[in-house]
Amino acid sequence: MSKIAINISSNSPFNMCIQPLRRYTGLGITEIKSKIENKDFFAETDANDLDNMENLKELVDNLLKLNADVKIFDNDEYGEGIFNYQEISYNEFINNIDRLKDINEELQDYNDATSDEV
Repeated sequence: MSKIAINISSNSPFNMCIQPLRRYTGLGITEIKSKIENKDFFAETDANDLDNMENLKELVDNLLKLNADVKIFDNDEYGEGIFNYQEISYNEFINNIDRLKDINEELQDYNDATSDEV
């Protein structure tokens, strides 16, 4: 299963990032600070779940507005070779969400067409 996660540079404005990170992750301030200092991942989510991906996009957008240095990572166990998370650009992240929306729309259209045949 493919996963997407983010991390935040310790150079980011920590005090301003706390609220959106707490809201999204449910972590306490100490845990958030520790994850930032240790360059751990936040908000790991299934890359095939459109709702979770859109929620993650909202978090990333909020953090970027606060001038946080956010890095987005993708881990695709079915990709070329076995690897841990690899950094992707914001545009690649958005393209993944758009592609997922297109797939969901095509599946819905297919389901509608097959249900009309019955």
